[in-house]
Amino acid sequence: MDLNKLMINYLAEEGFRPHETPFGIAFKYEGFNFLYFKDEDDEQYFRLMMPAIFVVTEDNEDTIMKLMNEVNGNIKVVKLYTMDIEDEEGKNETSVWVAFEILADTTPELSDIVPRAINLLQGARVAFLAKLQEIADK
Repeated sequence: MDLNKLMINYLAEEGFRPHETPFGIAFKYEGFNFLYFKDEDDEQYFRLMMPAIFVVTEDNEDTIMKLMNEVNGNIKVVKLYTMDIEDEEGKNETSVWVAFEILADTTPELSDIVPRAINLLQGARVAFLAKLQEIADK
């Protein structure tokens, strides 16, 4: 099983416009970026992500960590965490990413997995941003 090939074929058949990157497959859905990360060492590892949904700064880091933990405890299969990425100017930027991670069987039905993964990722993003808004409204 080559999950990477299955994923790019599935996305193309469903009308997405996937393109390969050095670390996986990128595509857009409803205006949001998604990345499917390939894992050369584990053919059954399926990780779909929404990258960089919120920037983390020294001023908001404690709050962000607390809110990520709350969302992680409330939404199954999805987890939020921070990643450091270098921007166009060569500066590191820390941001919140949302990940959907499972171990797929040897004959995965991506038509069952991908739509649910996207829904869970979007739901976790919305939940996280809603918690941020609650704090801002206080």
